[in-house]
Amino acid sequence: MEEIIVRIGGAAGDGVQSAGLTLEKTFSRSGLYISTYNYYQSLIRGGESWYQVRASDEKVRNQGSGLDVLVALNADALERHTNRNINEGGASPLNGIAIYDPGTIHNFKKYDGITYCPVPMRDIALKFDANPLLKNTVALGAVIASLGLDFNVFSGVIEKVFNKKGKLVESNINAAKEGYEYYLQNYKVYRKLKTSNKKLYTIGGGDAAALGAINAGMQMYFAYPMTPASSFLQFVATHGKKYHVFLKLTEDEISAINAAIGANYAGVRAATGSSGGGFALMTEGVGLSAMTEVPLVIYEAQRPGPSTGLPTKTEQGDLNQVLGAGQGDMPRIVLAPGTVKEAFDLTKEAFNLAERFQLPVFVVTDLYLAEHDETVDLDLSYDMDRGLLADASEADYKRYEFTENGISKRAFPGQPGLMHNEDSDEHNEYGAVVSDAITDPTQRKLSMEKRMKKLNLYIKEMPPTPTYRMEDAEYVIIQWGSTKGAVEEAIDCMRKNGTKIGAIEITHIFPMNHDIKKLITGKKKIIVVENNYSGQLNGLIRKEFLVDTQFLGKYDGEAFFPADLALSLEEMIFGKKIKVEE
Repeated sequence: MEEIIVRIGGAAGDGVQSAGLTLEKTFSRSGLYISTYNYYQSLIRGGESWYQVRASDEKVRNQGSGLDVLVALNADALERHTNRNINEGGASPLNGIAIYDPGTIHNFKKYDGITYCPVPMRDIALKFDANPLLKNTVALGAVIASLGLDFNVFSGVIEKVFNKKGKLVESNINAAKEGYEYYLQNYKVYRKLKTSNKKLYTIGGGDAAALGAINAGMQMYFAYPMTPASSFLQFVATHGKKYHVFLKLTEDEISAINAAIGANYAGVRAATGSSGGGFALMTEGVGLSAMTEVPLVIYEAQRPGPSTGLPTKTEQGDLNQVLGAGQGDMPRIVLAPGTVKEAFDLTKEAFNLAERFQLPVFVVTDLYLAEHDETVDLDLSYDMDRGLLADASEADYKRYEFTENGISKRAFPGQPGLMHNEDSDEHNEYGAVVSDAITDPTQRKLSMEKRMKKLNLYIKEMPPTPTYRMEDAEYVIIQWGSTKGAVEEAIDCMRKNGTKIGAIEITHIFPMNHDIKKLITGKKKIIVVENNYSGQLNGLIRKEFLVDTQFLGKYDGEAFFPADLALSLEEMIFGKKIKVEE
């Protein structure tokens, strides 16, 4: 496996992300698999920002642990990503080449083990255009040269990016070409990557979830913008019209969830989404969906809290909120994708589950997963399951009929002969309220049991819990969500040291699959890895299976890095740090 990790650092407004996206497209068109990391602040301009692309001739599962090529667009970026004494989110400092502009960055401290490659980015850019961001294209030309990539592939990406901007195409290609040639005339190729003609596709996690929703037949999406759920919203805004999806930006999240419930009640597949702060306003609506047994898909993308928290950072701190949303006991299903592909697949699954079991279904992601890109292979086939539907032949239609599995026939407004009530108050089989003049305890008991026993059927139909290298594992890691890639790579590192360790991925968080008990029985140690402070899944595992576990958390706003995670796991297992081979 040959790989490279390239990081572009600068300030917000410097075009860091745009440059990173152009680079990842070039890698992808060169037949390389990619995984990215987007580090940015909530400032519109200024502050530290960087975009990282890990590329390889084989599939990569996360952002990686090292750094090979740095493009520093300002002095702060050069110092920050070369100085081993600065620890930003666990990102490893540079151990390769640094490309920078000597006209704007000078009088800095140089560190051993780094090859500094000054390229006059601004001077080259000014030959072709006065736009200051053109220097980024010069820098990317130098990066392409340093990796021995085909310039024609890169220029093709530029043409695609600027295809509607006239002379910008020519100026960008010329600037990139001169940056490319300047590097080759002055420096050696750092590492030549193994490329191919494979057609590879990349997409971000939020985009993939939105695409999965559209693929599942979603016709309406209601939301109020909130990072990091906005990537889902943006995808629908950009592509929804093509696929006949109605998008409504509501005045707040309360309106969003109620509108989605109304649309589903009318028979339209609809969804809503937000992050923790916005979702907090939706919690009463969750109860409405459960009580009226109206299907609902909720996309919940986590960021650090409490309150506004860190708007542009990642965490897995909303699990308890999702599990406890809505007053009283109610059925719900909680899904947690661990990769971009799983975000697509599980969102598709969510729509079928919502209609089959007539309840709210959550798709829970986080900022890291929602806002980073991966190479994917998506299956666009889909069998829509609308659940149990009534028809006009019903002689005595009971919307909430007490059935053996708790699922009753659903009817849509306006269907002849199927008049019914759907009430947020407790009700009987016909939907009539049971607590107006006097409460009917028997009806209340039967209605509660009807709703809850739907989960018993769901548990029987759940797919097997995914595992990784568990065949001879003595130690087991339990993880959920975006920690998947880092956990699996950390396990590979530890296996090289002889540690018999494997992982269980909890994609179906609630209710839990009973096969987990068998998977963890007899293990020497069970360690739950999460991006939060309190170990929210850890608490659920301990409660559900009555087992002794250990918890490894991270709550600094950044994702786990595989090498650091492997070191921490080795220390937890053996009581001391053991150098791991990456």
